Formats: sequence, C-alpha cells, structure tokens
Amino acid sequence: MERGRGDPPGRPYEGAGAMLALCLCLTASVAAQEVREGPAVGDTVPKFTLFDADGRQLRLRDIKEPVIVLNLWAFWCDTWIAQLPQLRELAAQQDLLNFRLLAISVDGMWTDQLKAVCGSEGAPFPVLIDRRKRLSRQLRLRRVPTIIVLNRERKITYVHEAYPGNLGVLQAIREAASAKAAREGTD
Repeated sequence: MERGRGDPPGRPYEGAGAMLALCLCLTASVAAQEVREGPAVGDTVPKFTLFDADGRQLRLRDIKEPVIVLNLWAFWCDTWIAQLPQLRELAAQQDLLNFRLLAISVDGMWTDQLKAVCGSEGAPFPVLIDRRKRLSRQLRLRRVPTIIVLNRERKITYVHEAYPGNLGVLQAIREAASAKAAREGTD
C-alpha cells in the first residue's frame, strides 16, 4: 500500500491501535453517562433557593402547596417554547388542584428569550434559573425537559424525561396529593 501525501511515515495501520483505544475510552465514557441514574421516585428533593429572571428569590421551603411540579428545561432546547401552551393550561389548574408549577432553566442563559416568547404578560408560573446547575446535579438530571412531581414531604412521586402532556402530569399530581402517595412517597 502506498503512502499518501498527508500520511505519517511508517506502517499504514501504526496509529490504528491508539485510535481504537481512544474510541473505546470515549464509548465507555458515553456508556457510563447513559447508565447514570437520574432522578428517582422516592428520592427527597434537596432544599433549594433559586432566582427568577428578574432576580426574585424563591426557596423550596416557602412553597405551601402540598404538590409541586418541577419542569426542568433549557433555553438552548426549543422544546420549552413548544411546551409553553401546555404549561399555561396546566398552570391554570393550580388553584383547583392545589399544586404549584415551577419551571427551572438548567442553563440560565438567554433569559431575554423568555421575555421575547412570553411577551409582556410573562409566564403564569415562576421561571427559575439554575445558573450554577447545582440543583440539576443534585437531582442527577440526564435530559431536558424532565418533569418531576413532589408530594407534601417533597419526595419524588413521578419522573418523566420529555414532556408527557398534561394528562400524564395531571394524573401524577392527583396521585401525589392522595393520602397514600403523601404517606409513602411513591406513585
């Protein structure tokens, strides 16, 4: 086999072993990340304090509703824009079903997009920014969007990676509010 103009001197397959080793390391690293456990039913959500795009503080312990829906997303992922009409419909049922919807951006960037998309009326729920990704790491978040429903003990009763639609979330809210879910922290 002739050596090409840009080929290094030596045997043509000399660097193949190193390249194979590099590919195996990268594959193992990606596989390890895929196996990493995400948020799990029964886990207690850590206490957190986050700020919204306008700098107002919100602490988990200040939320009085017995059920909380966390919608974790990122500005770089356009699904948050597609979800917005569904989240507005869901937020309209907060008083009736006694829950609180919190949208949490895990990237904390491009908050000007929030105002551009939501307009002057804003979102009918708090949009919080996890600028340092501390909460995202504590939850072991793997994908965005991820929906997490918490019961009154702030235990996770429902997790769904991607938005399952309002019917799925409403069912999870009702289950989290039930006495059994509140006592046991399971769905």
